[in-house]
Amino acid sequence: MAVAPFEVPGRTRHLAVDERGTGLRATWRLELGFINLSLWRHDVCVETFRLTPTEASRLVAFLVEGLAGAVPAPAPALAEAPAPAAAPAAGRRGRLAGVLEHAAERLRR
Repeated sequence: MAVAPFEVPGRTRHLAVDERGTGLRATWRLELGFINLSLWRHDVCVETFRLTPTEASRLVAFLVEGLAGAVPAPAPALAEAPAPAAAPAAGRRGRLAGVLEHAAERLRR
């Protein structure tokens, strides 16, 4: 599945297109109290579904938990390797990876 985010100020939309050319677009409508999911065939919207923020958070947790379970844990030698000291960006990535791993572990419980 190809993923193509829209270039919208505030990143209010996201589009994923499958191998058949069907698009799933998610649009923030929090000012109205929901997230709108819409299915697109070519340039025609064929179906919509509204998710409350609570339901959207449950869907995201479901996806994160499934993905976390599908990805193998790193080998111990890789997990214990120190991050390079000379690359500040690598340090940020390392911290982000740690935060994501911690969140995935909490979801597995």
